[in-house]
Amino acid sequence: MNDIRTDYSMHRDVLTRDVNALLTDVQALLRDVANEAGTEAAQAGTEVGMRLRELQGRLDMLRQTGMERVSQWANSTDQYAREHPWQCIGTAATVAAAVSAIVTLSLYRR
Repeated sequence: MNDIRTDYSMHRDVLTRDVNALLTDVQALLRDVANEAGTEAAQAGTEVGMRLRELQGRLDMLRQTGMERVSQWANSTDQYAREHPWQCIGTAATVAAAVSAIVTLSLYRR
């Protein structure tokens, strides 16, 4: 279970870092465009800046919603596994047997 949370945390951190880098680049681009093009670009930059802030707000909301959903999923999975350990072991054994049968059949067909 900790592996799932660790993977989730790692992917979340990478996504957050990438999104923050993208937003920083967009903000720098807006500043550069505003400096070069004058007042018209400043007005356009203001509008784009407002849209960027809206995008940041929506992105934060989506990020929070995603974290809540994954956390709920991880908690419910952990709770189920603790309440039904033998069913989980049986399911894992069944999946392992099916995968090994498929791999064995594919190897013999070659």
